[in-house]
Amino acid sequence: MKVLLNGGVAGRGMKILSERFGDRVSLAQMSAGDEAATIAGHLAWAEVMISINYDAAMPPAPNLKLLQIPASGLDAITLAAVPAQAAVCNVYEHEVAIAEYTFNGMLEWVVGLARRNAAFKGGDWTGTPSLGGATRGELSGMTVGCLGYGNIGRAIARRALAFDMNVMALTRNPRALEPEPTFMGGYGDLGKVLAAVDFLVICCPLTEGTRGIIGAGELAAMKDSAVVINVARGPIADEDALFAALSNGVIGGAVLDTWYQYPSADDQEIRPSKQPFHELDNVLMTPHISGWSEGQQQRRWARTGDNIEALMAGGDLINLIRPAQP
Repeated sequence: MKVLLNGGVAGRGMKILSERFGDRVSLAQMSAGDEAATIAGHLAWAEVMISINYDAAMPPAPNLKLLQIPASGLDAITLAAVPAQAAVCNVYEHEVAIAEYTFNGMLEWVVGLARRNAAFKGGDWTGTPSLGGATRGELSGMTVGCLGYGNIGRAIARRALAFDMNVMALTRNPRALEPEPTFMGGYGDLGKVLAAVDFLVICCPLTEGTRGIIGAGELAAMKDSAVVINVARGPIADEDALFAALSNGVIGGAVLDTWYQYPSADDQEIRPSKQPFHELDNVLMTPHISGWSEGQQQRRWARTGDNIEALMAGGDLINLIRPAQP
């Protein structure tokens, strides 16, 4: 089996797949910086391609049987451009890491271990009962809303229920799902959730239906103490409206991991937004690392290897997005 790995993310698999398959597969790697003729040769050779992007600019791939996306999102995949004879699959396995990140954000907001540590090391006793300090809140009894109730939303809900939190979930197709949330609704029920939550976790896919779904009106409907946590895609929350709400105290704060602008080879120091979120004291921000754990990588490459095995043996593919067409 001839397996082509494309780009820096896919390159991680060279060692893992080599150790798993040995001489049962032939491995090659390419990147966008390769010569056009080199890329064309690779695509003509490949039976399996592992890549987070595929569009109409790709050269012909007459032998391709499987496009394996080593991530969950299809943002950079043009399905119509993938040869009809090739199946298309993705992987998840990021829900554990993202759920832990989300809880880190919520706990930091309520307990404030990192900021209290920094302040106390500087001699600040603020909050101590010895001096009659103000009490803090507890996650127990608070309400978290999951905008999206797929693998990530359900992983967050399992942890939230263990913390005795209330869980309100919204999904495109409401149905019985485990764990059972306190409230389950469709996107049309967004208003009910916004008014009730202490934390709104954005964990749904970016589609034309969800782009900008959290706008000025939605943010105004939330408690002025509520916190938005975005671990999905930046544009699901309107960029300007979110900044204005945070700047003007419409909501309490935000934990932001996904953005509106990303670095490239030509601009590696680009700010993540045209708005200066980094100047706001009520924002915790990270460079899209919520799902990027070692466990996630090991699990993703294991599932990718399982699909290569299935293709070789004529078995069923995992996370099939589009079957091969005869």
